[in-house]
Amino acid sequence: MSTKILIYGFKPFQGLKENITEKIIENIKNRKNLRKVVFPVKFEKKMFLNEIKEFEPDIILGLGLHPRGKKIRIERKAVNLKQFSKKDIPKPIYKNKPKYLFATLKLKRDKESWISYDAGKYVCNFSMYTILEFTKNKNIKFAFLHIPKDYNLNKAVKFVGSKIDEIVKDLKLL
Repeated sequence: MSTKILIYGFKPFQGLKENITEKIIENIKNRKNLRKVVFPVKFEKKMFLNEIKEFEPDIILGLGLHPRGKKIRIERKAVNLKQFSKKDIPKPIYKNKPKYLFATLKLKRDKESWISYDAGKYVCNFSMYTILEFTKNKNIKFAFLHIPKDYNLNKAVKFVGSKIDEIVKDLKLL
């Protein structure tokens, strides 16, 4: 049986005309057992969990837009907080759950990227925490990348494709 990989990104949000992660998902090369999904930007657990339950992936790679920065951020930690806007007080995603959850797939950094332990408190972090909480007792590996808003699309597609290759090679999955 072949390993299944779910890769997801997001639709535009907060007045943006486009979201680079949606463009990456559209342009990433199709592969056997790879499902590509673009989610709306919503704090909705079921949206993420239903996709996982239906597809039953072995690997999940999330992509989020980062409004600033020059390098891709390999996120290592999700925090159990959500915040609709900077003015709002952060609220727990889950009551009585750990304060942090860590990515279970440790992607390597290179000259195009750096390791981050702060995914924010918006929908990217929400998706990370929700997915990590759901998969913690399952044999599903998870990683998340934040792509700068103005990053070159071709370079981003190449980077994400190389990370999929890295996952496949390192875990000898496909």
